[in-house]
Amino acid sequence: MPSFTIGEIRLTRVPYFDVPLGPEVVGMTAQDVAGVPWSVPNWATTEGQVVIGQAVWVIESGDQTIVVDPCGAADEFLRTGPEAVGHEEAVISAMASSGFPVECVDTVVMSHLDGIGMIASVKGPRQWTPLFPNARIVISTAELAYVDANPAALGGPALGELVEQGAVLGIELPVEIAPRVSMELTGGHTPGHSVLRIGDGAVFVGHLAVNPVQASGGIMPGQHAEPVTAYEALEGELTWAMERDALVIGPLWPEPGAARVAGPPWSFVPA
Repeated sequence: MPSFTIGEIRLTRVPYFDVPLGPEVVGMTAQDVAGVPWSVPNWATTEGQVVIGQAVWVIESGDQTIVVDPCGAADEFLRTGPEAVGHEEAVISAMASSGFPVECVDTVVMSHLDGIGMIASVKGPRQWTPLFPNARIVISTAELAYVDANPAALGGPALGELVEQGAVLGIELPVEIAPRVSMELTGGHTPGHSVLRIGDGAVFVGHLAVNPVQASGGIMPGQHAEPVTAYEALEGELTWAMERDALVIGPLWPEPGAARVAGPPWSFVPA
């Protein structure tokens, strides 16, 4: 289970599973992926598939325990049908086995809405209730406005139920949500998309790059609501990290989920 220390802050990746998927999930072809010299074996397969991870990142800062984008962008597989409860129970068990029972979490950060993921539970008295019962769920006010304007967005109805229950806090960005943990608006992937910065030592890039190989794809119209903004934001975060030898972390990246970067052209070495 990968764990990293940034000063007095600890970052831990609690894994559920990693799975190879077709390159179209990152807007590329198998040939595109195979042409990225550093993609295999950590980020892609020799057949040109990209590896996507389902995991829960945990940040321990001061007396706060924060979870980031838990098991996102997989509602079709994890949060629907009769298997949804089984997946939920498996993630809860993985968290407990890793020393992070869901009751200990203070804050759940949503970089944006891309399905409800493991932010909510399907086992409560309503259709959706918070999976982390003692946590506030934070998301940018810009993203909440975007979801309000697009009620059919994936995960939108579930998020709406959590909002009605008072479990969701919309926040104006930038803001420090814990000591040396700041949430900053980038837009691009969605208008309210944000990144999470850990001092000068790490940045969670959300879905600016679903897999590191996306950094080689340039501007990707099919992958982002505002593709130029998204690419500029990703370039900026990679430059920031390279200048500081900081970790770049993607919630959907396979184990170890974090990398050191060099470039441009950008390359990613597993941390």
